[in-house]
Amino acid sequence: MILDEPVTGLDTAARDACAEVVLDLLDGRMMLLATHDAVDAQALDISDIITL
Repeated sequence: MILDEPVTGLDTAARDACAEVVLDLLDGRMMLLATHDAVDAQALDISDIITL
């Protein structure tokens, strides 16, 4: 799954709800996430983070 800034602009409750849906849909597959906000990666429970 490739996501580019999927929760940017959402409030905390909406971000967390969206993250829950994304994680359910992920179903064990790999995800590539592009974001400028480390909190987004934390909400999506990203374990391996590469910072550029």
